[in-house]
Amino acid sequence: MVRLKRSRYLIKFPIAVCALLCACTNPFATREPEAPSEGSLSFIPPRTPEVVLINLRNAILEQNLENYLRCLGDSTRLPQGFRFIADAGVASENPGLFERWTKDNEKSYFSQLRALIPPDSLHILNLQVVQSTQFADSALFVENYTLTVKHTQQDKGVPAVVAGQARFNMGVDSFGDWAIYRWEDVAVGDEPTWSTLKAVYGN
Repeated sequence: MVRLKRSRYLIKFPIAVCALLCACTNPFATREPEAPSEGSLSFIPPRTPEVVLINLRNAILEQNLENYLRCLGDSTRLPQGFRFIADAGVASENPGLFERWTKDNEKSYFSQLRALIPPDSLHILNLQVVQSTQFADSALFVENYTLTVKHTQQDKGVPAVVAGQARFNMGVDSFGDWAIYRWEDVAVGDEPTWSTLKAVYGN
């Protein structure tokens, strides 16, 4: 009788062990890597004002909202906060829109436009320096720009290529990071400016 009970035990024990192992996650299995944070892509610590513009170009190239916003100052980082001064012609066509333009408008503009850009489409910012002046805690970069964004609303009259001149005033925060606190857009010639896109998608 004792031998019979022992035999049953020896049979049940391996079955129980197998069932337990099947129910548990394999501790030696390769773990799926975590997706990188959106903000970590091609973002260089902005220890100089020049790097801010590099990060701005990369954010547009990658359509990376978090990195785009990190290029812009706000009242938590810089005493000046952030202000966008639209091209005068676009501002007159959209009265009141740019008077209270904040970083939230920039977020709305970038998010809405990004949603209209196919994954394999072209989106690139070209900058050509016209003037640069730098002090210990502030800088001014005047840049001629061409922004190409091949979105899906070109047939509705929204331009896919805009050009003009941007005046970037930058400051440095207490951590040594630079950011844009004042961005002025100026038309050069007859081409539509960056302000045109912001007027459409920044509401």
